[in-house]
Amino acid sequence: MGRPVDPSAIEAIRKAAKGPRPRARLDAMEVTQTVQDLSGSVPLVATKPTFVRAYLGVSSGAMTVRGELRVRHGPGPWTTLPSAGTADLDASRNGSTPAELRSRRETIAYSLNFLLPSGLAGAGTLQVRLGEVRDAATGRKVQVTDPVHTKTVTFTASPPLRLRVINLRYTSVDPNPPGTFAATASDLDHLRSWLRRAYPVAEVRFSSITTDATATWPFEAPEANTQVAAIRALDMASGADQGTHYYGIVADGGGFMRGFAAGIPGTPDPSIVASGPTGLPQTWPNFAWDSDGSYGDWYGGHELAHTFGRFHPGFCGETHDDPAYPFTAGQLANNDGAFVGFDVGDSMLGLPVAALPGTAWHDVMTYCNFQWLSSYTYEGIRDRLVAEAALFPVPGAVAAAAAMVGGAMSHALVHVAGVVNLTDRSASIQQVTPLPGPIAPSPPPADTRLAIRTHASNGTTRDHPVVFKPNLCRDPGEDDIGLVDTILAVDPSTTAMELLIDGIAVARFEVGVTPSLAENLQVRRPEADTAADEAAGITVAQSTLSWDDPSAGDGGQSYVVQASTDHGATWTTLAVGARRPTLQLDPSDFADAEQVRFRVLTTNGLSYTEATTEDLTVNEL
Repeated sequence: MGRPVDPSAIEAIRKAAKGPRPRARLDAMEVTQTVQDLSGSVPLVATKPTFVRAYLGVSSGAMTVRGELRVRHGPGPWTTLPSAGTADLDASRNGSTPAELRSRRETIAYSLNFLLPSGLAGAGTLQVRLGEVRDAATGRKVQVTDPVHTKTVTFTASPPLRLRVINLRYTSVDPNPPGTFAATASDLDHLRSWLRRAYPVAEVRFSSITTDATATWPFEAPEANTQVAAIRALDMASGADQGTHYYGIVADGGGFMRGFAAGIPGTPDPSIVASGPTGLPQTWPNFAWDSDGSYGDWYGGHELAHTFGRFHPGFCGETHDDPAYPFTAGQLANNDGAFVGFDVGDSMLGLPVAALPGTAWHDVMTYCNFQWLSSYTYEGIRDRLVAEAALFPVPGAVAAAAAMVGGAMSHALVHVAGVVNLTDRSASIQQVTPLPGPIAPSPPPADTRLAIRTHASNGTTRDHPVVFKPNLCRDPGEDDIGLVDTILAVDPSTTAMELLIDGIAVARFEVGVTPSLAENLQVRRPEADTAADEAAGITVAQSTLSWDDPSAGDGGQSYVVQASTDHGATWTTLAVGARRPTLQLDPSDFADAEQVRFRVLTTNGLSYTEATTEDLTVNEL
C-alpha cells in the first residue's frame, strides 16, 4: 500500500493550478567552463565540460523552477536538454545589470544549469536558447519573458595537457614516525581531476609511476626534481613524447616537502620539471579551506603552471614577480565580481558542481586561500599549450642523431642533474645518467657562470657551460637555490665530472668501474612464493623484477629500469639511480597494454650494459 497523501498538499496544488500563470523573466545567459564573465570574454575550449547558466528573475514572491535548454551546434538540428536540478527564484534577485545578476552568478542554486554533452561542445559555433520552464512544486508551465533570445558562442580546439607524474616513495625513520610513504591513488585521482576541471584543456593525458626516491628522507624539492629530470631525460631519449610535462609528487606522511618548479620558462619548454607535496588538507592549518580530500591537486596545479611560464602575483606572501596581474588582491575578479569561477565537479570523487565567487576565490599562482584559475592565468596557460603543440607537432619525435652538434655521435650522451646554492656557493651532483637513444645535447647558455668540467683519462679537461634553473617558489631572503639539468656529449674516456661556480669546483662525481651485465633477469609474481620463503615467513606481496649483478659491491654502479609495451620501440623509465637489483612492479602501470618487456641498464654514470626480458603478457605480472 502506498504512503497516505496529505489532503492539504493536494488542495494547495489545486489552488495554485487555478491561480494566475506564474511568470518569470530571462535576464541573462552564460556559457562557462572554468571562469567567465557575462560578455563571454574567456575562450571556450572544444569538448571541455561546459555548463550553460540561465538567470531568471521574478518581480514578486519566490518560486523554484526547472527547465529545458534548446541547443544547436553549427547547422545541426536543435536538441533539448533538461536542467541539472532546479533554480530558486526570489524577487530580491531581480534585474539584468551586472550588479543585479551578481548574486545569481555566485550561487549555483540561483541559476538554471545545463551540462552540455561533449558532442555539442565540439569546435565551431553553438546556439542556445531557453526552452520550457516549469514550477518545480506544481508542474505548471512558467511564462518566461525572454529579452535575451538566442545566444551564440564559439568553441576552439585546444591541445591536451600531457603529464607524467613520478610518485616518489620514501621511508621515514627519525624524527618523524617510521614508515614508508607514497601518494595514494586518491591523491593522483584528485590531481588529474582538478587539472581537467581547472586547466584550459578538454583532455589530460595522465600517466604515473611509483618509484623509490634516490635521496634519503627528509629531502627537499630540488633533490626530488633532479630525479624527475633524470627520468624525463631517459624517457625522451627512449622515444617518449617531448611535449610531456613531468611532475614529482611526494606524500606528507613523513613530513611536509615544500614544492618547487625548476625554473619558469620564458618560451615553450616542457623539459622544466617540478615537484610538490600531497596529503589530507586538515593536516596543515594553511590548507583548512580545502575540503575535497587532497591538497595535492591545486598545489600541483600551481607548480605545473610555473612550467607553463606563470609567475607569482605577490598578494598573499608569495614573491611579487608578475606586475601585470589584473585583479585586486590576487582574486579572480576585481571588487565588481565581473568574473566568476565555475567548477564542473567530479561525481566519481564526490565533488559537486559549484560557482566560485570571484572576490572570494584567488588565483592559483598566489599563496592565498580558496585557489582556482583566474581568466588571466587560464588564457596564459592556454597560449603556452598552443605554442608547445606547435613546437612538438609529432608525439614521440626525438632529435635526429645527425642533428647533434659537435659530432655528438662519437661522444657519450649523459644527463647530469644537480642542486646548486648560489648564495653559499655550494652544490651537489645528484644524478649522472647515460642516455640510450638519439637526443640532442642541451644548447650552451649565454651565461657561463655555471659549468660541468669533464676530466678525461689522458689528463685533459673540458668545460661545458650549463643553465641554472632557479627555484622561484621561495620566500624573500631565502637562499638562491636551483637546478642543473643538462644533457652533455662527453668524451667516452671521461673519469670524473665537476660542477663549477665561477670557475671554482664545488661538487664532483667519479665515474665508476666498467658496469657488468645484469643476469637472470626475471619477474616474480605474488603467487610464486618459494618453499624457503614460506619457511622464513616471507610473502611476496607484489610482482617483483629481479636480477643478478656479478660486479655488485665493486662500487659506483647503479641501475636504470625501463619498460616497453610496443616490443621495444619506445621505453618508459620505472627507476633511475637504483642501488638494489630488484624493483617492485605495479601491473596497473601497464593496464592498457597487451604485453610488456623490461630492460635493466647497469651504469657507472658514463657507460652502461643492457639486459632485456622477452615480451610478457600483462596477466603474467
